[in-house]
Amino acid sequence: MGKKLSIKIYKFFTVLFAFACILFITNNSASAAELSQQEKEQLHQQYIEILNEVKSTYTWGDGLVDIEVSPIEDFEEEAWVSLEVFKQRAIERVQSSVVEIPLKGFEEDWTSEEVVKQQAIEVTQANAVAALSNTITPFSTTSASRKVRVIHGSTPVDIAVSATFTTQLAGGRQVFASYSNLRTTALDGNFMRTGVNARITGLGSTYAFTIGGEVNYLGFTTQHTLNTSFICLPTGVVL
Repeated sequence: MGKKLSIKIYKFFTVLFAFACILFITNNSASAAELSQQEKEQLHQQYIEILNEVKSTYTWGDGLVDIEVSPIEDFEEEAWVSLEVFKQRAIERVQSSVVEIPLKGFEEDWTSEEVVKQQAIEVTQANAVAALSNTITPFSTTSASRKVRVIHGSTPVDIAVSATFTTQLAGGRQVFASYSNLRTTALDGNFMRTGVNARITGLGSTYAFTIGGEVNYLGFTTQHTLNTSFICLPTGVVL
């Protein structure tokens, strides 16, 4: 009897302790960083249980390969939330989708369509002059950037994809030859690239990238497949 009673008492205080952690975060979220290590470990374990339930209940979004609760040492202060908030975030993450942002959606620090048009004009004029002097350079290099967005609820993560491209003359126009210096950067959280498949299609006019990687953001580590393409105009401008 004494042993069974001790187990019941232990379970009771474990539940009471977890409930106290939830109340602390719910009512005092600004002080979440003041949680003790033991309190964080308790909550972290509950987060894992919630996510496992959500993963088996909700339909996964396009481009999501896997999702886990981030290691406790990677948690930002704002990641320590109530169980209710965490579950809602988990649902959003599981249902997340990946889309490519068109050029017109780029912010000012990205190449605008007006700039692209001007570059095309300049390159066309330069090629015309070179053609007249019969000194067209067979190879050229240029850099370009695209943006991919991982959409989940009110906290989307934008990932910048940029590279340096080599183009060459073929059939009277510039086409892709190769790429180098591929960079993938999350504008929020962290993105770690795990794999790249790059292929030239469209008779050399398109460079299609399939990029695998992990996003670590607000207590979740999500694995995604990102798809984006770069276009080489006849003048050698890369979009």
